[in-house]
Amino acid sequence: METQNRGKRRDSSQDDVINLNEVIALLAKLVVVFVLLVVSLRFPLVWIKFPLSFVILAFGWRWIFRAKKKQKVSTSRPGVPREVTVMEVGGGGLSGVKTVKAQDHETVRKLIALDAAGEFGKAKTLIQRLDGEEFSGPVGRELATVAGNYFPIELEPTENGVRFKLA
Repeated sequence: METQNRGKRRDSSQDDVINLNEVIALLAKLVVVFVLLVVSLRFPLVWIKFPLSFVILAFGWRWIFRAKKKQKVSTSRPGVPREVTVMEVGGGGLSGVKTVKAQDHETVRKLIALDAAGEFGKAKTLIQRLDGEEFSGPVGRELATVAGNYFPIELEPTENGVRFKLA
């Protein structure tokens, strides 16, 4: 299994990339907690020593292993979704101009990337989370094509596009 992944390049945005700055910060936190623990164990009274050690361990654990929230980079104003104008071509010409949220395209790209990377569990979770969501026609059909490999999919027509539903 390890030899199969050795030749592939990894994107820097993947979760399994090790950042040297994070490793150094983690080691520094471990040293600080260890020093505080040693200092707390040097107290002469046992009834102060053990509760203080427990408090240092509890807060040290939370400080060392707290999860970092990833910040999303957005080009639009906060709170306003970015939109893309899409022109749909019908049988006789342009059937109309619709606005599609760029988030819809990103969702489809994410699902395709998960499918290509072999992250089938994450892909299934994403598909289940999208159940009942509304997409534009082309985006919905593309999503149904990829998601059809995992679950039976139904596309219900709506006035703005299609509703993605698990069958």
